[in-house]
Amino acid sequence: MNTPKITILSGVETRTVTTSKGMQKAIYSQRASLETEAMRIQIDVEVDGLDKGYAVGAVKAWDVTSDLVPGRFGVELARRMTLVDPATASKPQPQQPQSKAA
Repeated sequence: MNTPKITILSGVETRTVTTSKGMQKAIYSQRASLETEAMRIQIDVEVDGLDKGYAVGAVKAWDVTSDLVPGRFGVELARRMTLVDPATASKPQPQQPQSKAA
């Protein structure tokens, strides 16, 4: 399966947003490039803090199936991306045994 490739382009940057309750909240993110066979786009990858970012130039694979969540109108993507090492992404996941109906 073709997994989207994420290349980290910048260090961690901070921006401040106002929540619905009027409080200020810091958002930490890094500029990155998302690449598939069909496209290449610039994105922001959210991280937990200034010291929790990925190394600039790091190449990760996006585990999209881990980020699928139930949403209001069906399946949606989680806000945070699950990034894994490319070697881990290419390994087949063990399948769960299927129960057979009698």
